Amino acid sequence: MTIQQLSLNGFRSIRKLTLELDALNVVIGPNGCGKSNLYKAIHLVHAAAEGRLSAALAQEGGIQKAMWAGGPRRGDKARAPKRMILSTRLDDFDYELQLGYPEPSASLFSLDPLVKEESLWLAGHGRRPSTLLLERRNQAAFLSGVDGERNAYPASLRAEESIFGQLAEPHRYPELSQLRETLRNWRFYHEFAVWPGSPLRAPQVGIRSPVLAHDGANLAAAFQTIVEIGDRELLRHVLAEAFPDSHFQVDAAQGRFQMLMQREGLLRPLEAAELSDGTLRFLCLAVALLSPRPPSFLALNEPENSLHPALLPALARLIAEASRYSQIWLTSHSPALAEMIRRHRPLKIFPLALKDGETTLAEEA
Repeated sequence: MTIQQLSLNGFRSIRKLTLELDALNVVIGPNGCGKSNLYKAIHLVHAAAEGRLSAALAQEGGIQKAMWAGGPRRGDKARAPKRMILSTRLDDFDYELQLGYPEPSASLFSLDPLVKEESLWLAGHGRRPSTLLLERRNQAAFLSGVDGERNAYPASLRAEESIFGQLAEPHRYPELSQLRETLRNWRFYHEFAVWPGSPLRAPQVGIRSPVLAHDGANLAAAFQTIVEIGDRELLRHVLAEAFPDSHFQVDAAQGRFQMLMQREGLLRPLEAAELSDGTLRFLCLAVALLSPRPPSFLALNEPENSLHPALLPALARLIAEASRYSQIWLTSHSPALAEMIRRHRPLKIFPLALKDGETTLAEEA
């Protein structure tokens, strides 16, 4: 189930922005234009499905820091209540989450978000009452049940979390449950734990791992999983293109897995603790993109960071191959990487700019 349209209102530098997505989407632009804000906004939808909306916003500094900080623009209603609106239209569903400031109270938890509205429609027929599956206002909600009847949700909802994180008896609400699982299974890769002393550089007990952890901590186990049940030939070819004088394998002494790199001219293989940050980062990207269990949606934030330019052609091939099985969202500083990907697969480029503190598409700047 892919994202057809993404609409964002009132999130950080994004006042109002709607994007029509394809299978492979690349967001480019200079530093500070809002690329990472788009990535974070999509991640918020994922966090809401996991019941971590408040925690994700806390990482942004709380709801006040995540809200649009600019003034009204021409056509805006200056006195309208300030809200953040996250909206995604997928193949089958159209979902919208509206967040606002918490009500004044004696509580010290003043940085929690307040879910003002949450809605879900069947996609393809417009946002009509007949297609409405979820209608939430504040802490009360009406849902369409398995019998098609509109029912009031029997419990009072927590004001600071999406209904996804509070849904009891999900079998009674199959469409809502299906969407929740879809959003939960989205994958995001931003930073890998390549610093000295990180778990990624130390031997670990290996278990079969078809999915790379978000920080890459299970790299060796995920690498070996591809070798045994995934596309090991493509993995081998990509690594040979990126590191033509090297061979990678997993050492599993006493059941503890770690990556080894054998380079021409060296008498012994290099262990993970000895590998460069860029080498480890590329290995993480390769394993994430060649997962034997590909997600419906995969987001990468500036994957070219710490990589030598000579590695970009192999990275471009990896991203293009992954887009055959997953919808890809890529933010990047590198127009060159986008062009390399285009040689393998069609893609849609979203060039961003910052105008008067507002993130816009560059052609609208």
